[in-house]
Parts: sequence; structure tokens; C-alpha cells
Amino acid sequence: MTLSVLGIACSPRRNGNSTRLLLEAMETAKAEGHTTELVYLSDLKINPCQGCNACSADGICVINDDILQLREKLIQADRLIIAAPIFMMGLNAQAKIIIDRMQPFWALKYLHHQTLKNPSGYERVGLYLAASGLKKPGVFDCAERSIQTFFHMLDIRYAQPCLFGGIDHAGEINEHPTAFDDVRKATQALLIP
Repeated sequence: MTLSVLGIACSPRRNGNSTRLLLEAMETAKAEGHTTELVYLSDLKINPCQGCNACSADGICVINDDILQLREKLIQADRLIIAAPIFMMGLNAQAKIIIDRMQPFWALKYLHHQTLKNPSGYERVGLYLAASGLKKPGVFDCAERSIQTFFHMLDIRYAQPCLFGGIDHAGEINEHPTAFDDVRKATQALLIP
């Protein structure tokens, strides 16, 4: 069985630590024979949610930007791997902006009682990867809550994440003793139907 795996790199640093983790995950999925697609949010033009509530009427956002392309990819994916670093004890702005723009999915789910059905019929599962410069307890708590909500809006089950504290400077993740092995194992587990 071949799954479609969508990876979203949320870091503004194209070669950042979280993105490096995502690249490892995507290579693992590809090596396992699955179809992969990687999206760098830094390549997309996505405007913030305007809070206009227009999407409440029919689950369609009135802002015409690249979120429409990303929405379709999110609907079609069997597996989602999102890599978003921690900035100021929460998700970075690029990650948060796409989560805020998922309000149409909330409207469909709670106002129109429609759920997303995966076209392939498989249960959808998602993995969150992150690095943080801090090792402070709870540094990932706010980000995890947002990612869990994001996955919930998309009817995606949240898998055990791979979160690495004390990783700040670009490339520092390469020195972590278990990070890439942890990500490979988490990705392989994600791919089990």
C-alpha cells in the first residue's frame, strides 16, 4: 500500500534544524516506497486570517492566496508531517498563520457538520517535528496544543511527536545523538496503516 505523505517546512530558515528533521522524515517515507511532497511555507504567499467570519457561511475563505493550494494538498494527504520551530515559547509565525487559516475547516466541522474524508479511505495520521533553543520545561506545550488543534480540524490523528530542546543555531541538530534515528523510527511508525 502506497501512502501520500505531505511534509510542511514552516521554518523561515530553509536549512534550519526543524527543516533538517523534516528532510530526514521525508527521505524515510520515500525509501519506504511512499509518495512524498515537500512544501516550504517560505515559498508561499499566505496572508493572515482577517477574522471576518465569511467562512462560517460555507466553509470557504474569501482571501485569495496560496492557502487554497495548500488546503487541497492537506485534504489529499494520507500522512502529514509538519516541522515548525519554537519561537518565543510557541509556534513560529509561518506555522501559526496556516493554522489560523484553517478556520474554514472548523466552520465545515462544527457549523455544517461535515468531516473531511480521506479520498483513499485510510485513517489520516500526522507527525510534529520541532527544535527549540531552550530546554525549559514546557517549551513545546503551546506549540503542541496548536498542532493538535490543527490536526483535529483536518481529522488527522496526532502521533507521538519528535521534539528536541537545546537546539538553537543552524545545523546544531546534526550533533544531537538520537534525533535523526528518532525521526526515522517515528516516520516508519507513522507509515503503518
